[in-house]
Amino acid sequence: MKTFLYILLSIIILLGLFAAFIFYRLKNTKDHKNLERSIETLAMSHIKSGDAYGLVIGVVKNNKTFIQGYGSASSTDNKSLDSNSLFELASTSKLFTTSVLPILADKNNLSLDKTISECLGSSVSVDKSASDVTLRHLATHLSGFPSVPQSMIDKMTDEKNPYKSLATKDMYDYLANCIDKQPTGTLDYSNYGMGLLGHLLSLNQNLQYEQLIINELLTPLDMKQTFVTITPEHQSLIIQGYDEAGKPAPIWEDTVLTGAGSFLSNGTDMVKFIKANLSKTHTTISPSLFNTHQPQFNQQHGLGWQMSGSMDNLFGNKDVLWHNGMAGGYASYLAIDKTN
Repeated sequence: MKTFLYILLSIIILLGLFAAFIFYRLKNTKDHKNLERSIETLAMSHIKSGDAYGLVIGVVKNNKTFIQGYGSASSTDNKSLDSNSLFELASTSKLFTTSVLPILADKNNLSLDKTISECLGSSVSVDKSASDVTLRHLATHLSGFPSVPQSMIDKMTDEKNPYKSLATKDMYDYLANCIDKQPTGTLDYSNYGMGLLGHLLSLNQNLQYEQLIINELLTPLDMKQTFVTITPEHQSLIIQGYDEAGKPAPIWEDTVLTGAGSFLSNGTDMVKFIKANLSKTHTTISPSLFNTHQPQFNQQHGLGWQMSGSMDNLFGNKDVLWHNGMAGGYASYLAIDKTN
C-alpha cells in the first residue's frame, strides 16, 4: 500500500511539474531570436490587456543597451514614453537602501551585524524582542517585523497617500513594544524594517536619507534623474499613475519609512544601476554593490535582492537577482540574469 502511495505521489508531482512547464511556455513570449521584437510583443500584450496605459522597458545585454517606451503617457495624452519618462519606483528602490549599507561598511567599517539598539543608543527604547535585530536582518527581511505595524496603519488616514501622515515618533513608539513581531530570523517582508534601516543609516551619517543615497550611490553612478523630492523641473517628465480602477493616483509621500521605497527614476538611470551591478570594475562602488548579491543566512536573499529559487532553476533561470515595486498608481520590476 505504501509503495502504491509513493508511486501515485511521484506521478502527481511529475504531472504538476509538466503542467507548470506548459503554463510557463504558454505565458512567456516565444524567442524570435530578435530581442527587441520579443520585448515589443510582450509590452503591447500587457498594454492591450488593460493593465497599463504605458510602460518603459530597458535591457542591458552583451554591453548593448536598449530602452523603449510603449503605449501612451496617460489615458488622455497620446504622448509617447521614452528613456527620460519618470515613474515612481516604489519598493524597487529598497535596493538603493541596501546598496548603501555595504558601501558604508566598506568605507567606514560599519558592521552589518550592529544591532538597532546600538545604532539608536539609549535615547530610544527598544523592546527586548528586537534587541538582537541587526542591520543585516533588516536588509534581508529577517527581522521578524511586520510589513507595517498596526499602530502605524491606524494612523494612515489618506487611502490614496497612506504614508503621508506618519511621523518618526510613530516608528519609535512601535519599537518600544514590538506588538506582533515574530522571532528574529523569521522571513517576513517588511516595509517597516527597510524603512528603519534607511533611518539608521541616515543617523549613522548624520544626513537626511535622500541626501545620503545621492551622496553614496546616485552621484557615483551618475543617476541624475533619480530622486524623492520633486522639483518643478521634474513635473513635465513625471508620468501619471493609475489605480486598479483606472483612476489617476498620486505619488506616495513618505518622510518616515522613506528607505522602504520612495524614489522616482527613469529608464536611463535604472540602466546605469543595472550596469554597475553587472561588472565589479564598472564603477568605483561596484565591488560594494556585488556584496549585496551574496546570499545571507544561507537563504535565497541577498541584501535587498530576491534570488532565483529551485523552481526558477528548473526552467533555466539560474543566478537571477530581482526586486519589484507597487504603489498606488505605479508598478516596477528589475531583474539581473548574471549567468546570461
